[in-house]
Amino acid sequence: MTVYAVSPLAQNAEVDAFCFKECGQIIIGGIEIEGAPFCPCRTTLCRHEVKIVDLGKAKFAWGYEQVIVRKLRPLLGDKLRKEMPHD
Repeated sequence: MTVYAVSPLAQNAEVDAFCFKECGQIIIGGIEIEGAPFCPCRTTLCRHEVKIVDLGKAKFAWGYEQVIVRKLRPLLGDKLRKEMPHD
């Protein structure tokens, strides 16, 4: 299986708005990659994704998983977001 990882440190507002409030598919338990915390997600298609980095396989307590770090598009102000075309 694949785990998509998003960084609450680098994109706190985006993770809160897109992952927790809008999508709701984010997994509450965190994972650590090279000492940095990440929120895992199993959603393959993310409409807010702008870039991915495939880190390869990583070992977790439950076994090996493919890990892909996902960068989300920047969060814009409410007015600008409403004017942006949606996918």
